[in-house]
Amino acid sequence: MTRQRALRAGVIAAGAGERLAAAGSLKPLVRVGGRPLIDRVLGSIADAGAAAVVVIINERSLPVRDHVSSDSWPFDIRWIVQTTPSSMHSFLLVLEALVEGADDRVLISTVDTVVPEGAFAEFVSAARAGDADVTLALTTLVDDDHPLRVRLDGDRRVSAIGDDADGSAFVTAGYYFVHARVLNEADLARRQGVSALRAFLGRLIDRGYRIDGVVMPDSIDVDRPSDVVVAERLLQ
Repeated sequence: MTRQRALRAGVIAAGAGERLAAAGSLKPLVRVGGRPLIDRVLGSIADAGAAAVVVIINERSLPVRDHVSSDSWPFDIRWIVQTTPSSMHSFLLVLEALVEGADDRVLISTVDTVVPEGAFAEFVSAARAGDADVTLALTTLVDDDHPLRVRLDGDRRVSAIGDDADGSAFVTAGYYFVHARVLNEADLARRQGVSALRAFLGRLIDRGYRIDGVVMPDSIDVDRPSDVVVAERLLQ
């Protein structure tokens, strides 16, 4: 039996988070149920069994690194401090920092994803059972200004994403299981000006990569102060 590689994971926390910043908080340090968002995501990653984690923050978010470094975690943490032009650039930088071989698969989450206990572990188990280039965690809870809708076919394969999936009940939940081979598209996507992560995922589908979706328990992305109330209600 082939020994399963230790899980490596990444956290995307480089966004400006303007709506939460306007309320006086760096997004990763906004508290939901008494815990900062960054602590919640790292806790979920620990629950999934990760051995190493890469976190990307922007240059104005050094207090986030100080906060995380003041605690102990059951994995090594490396930091990327860079103000990136888009979510796609952050995603690719984290992926490039995580992969160590051509067959690597890693877990990546946005910092604002609030999930029920055990969700990351359940998702990783389901994603490892397949061999998709990207596996998306999906939810049917739509509480976002610009949800990324996803259409599935019969075997959990994503057949459409974004505008092409308009009317679907499923939206992305903010965490992903990603194969190293999608980095074959990274340089060209950057040169051609692709910016949003959703655009990069759509490009992967167009170029024949396999993207799967796994429907998970309800989760929420905390982008606005009002989302904190919804997230706390969800956790209860």
